[in-house]
Amino acid sequence: MRGKRAAAVCLVALVALSGCTDKSDKSAENGAVASAAPTVEASDPATAFKAAVTKTNQATMTFTIDADLGTLGSQKASGAADPKAKATGYHSDLTLSGRSVTIDAILVGSDLYLKVPGVTSGDRWAHMDMTKVKSLSKLGLDASGNPTNLGTLDAEVVAVTRTAPGAYSGTLDRTKNPVVAGAGGVSEALKSVPFEATVNPQGYVTSLVIHTPPVGSGPASTSTSKFADFAQPIAIERPDSAEVQQAPDELYQALQ
Repeated sequence: MRGKRAAAVCLVALVALSGCTDKSDKSAENGAVASAAPTVEASDPATAFKAAVTKTNQATMTFTIDADLGTLGSQKASGAADPKAKATGYHSDLTLSGRSVTIDAILVGSDLYLKVPGVTSGDRWAHMDMTKVKSLSKLGLDASGNPTNLGTLDAEVVAVTRTAPGAYSGTLDRTKNPVVAGAGGVSEALKSVPFEATVNPQGYVTSLVIHTPPVGSGPASTSTSKFADFAQPIAIERPDSAEVQQAPDELYQALQ
């Protein structure tokens, strides 16, 4: 029973990574290295913003997450992603319903390594074969393994307004996000969720703020994600085999 309780706590914590889902923003100086010429914004705000989302999703990056989950708690996380290598690594400190949970995760290809107190032994990583799991969404991750869910943003966009050069606001249909939908996010309120975002002159999304309204018994929440170090070399490697154990069956069962 202890293993099942630990697995349940782990799952709740990981799903919260979506934002119910500090490093300074160095995107301007790093963007200058990746692209010498500024990107000209398209006349249509939605087209311009979606193009920036696509470009950002294709680049290596670092990210931070700062989420205020209302009465449920809060989350602070940081990490890096390399889409071409299908690799993501991050650390998260989550406070949920008065309980603190620290999560370290490394995803490389179909291998997920987790370090979560109560689930893994001591300082060891728990390995999961993601080919045995139906969807990363139950772990609070998009298809690329990014906990910011930037990979699903294009599909969620409902309306976009350009408020200033490189600044956008609009609404998202969060029911189109597998993480939110998988958590029972079918409320009409989730079909028009306000957001603000900034895009640097090189065409990368540098910040995304999502204001999720109260849904059911869940409180309103605000999730702020920041992105930087675009197209820079990033090394995300598997843990040493001596530090790895296989994930317990309870964790696999909870993800099916």
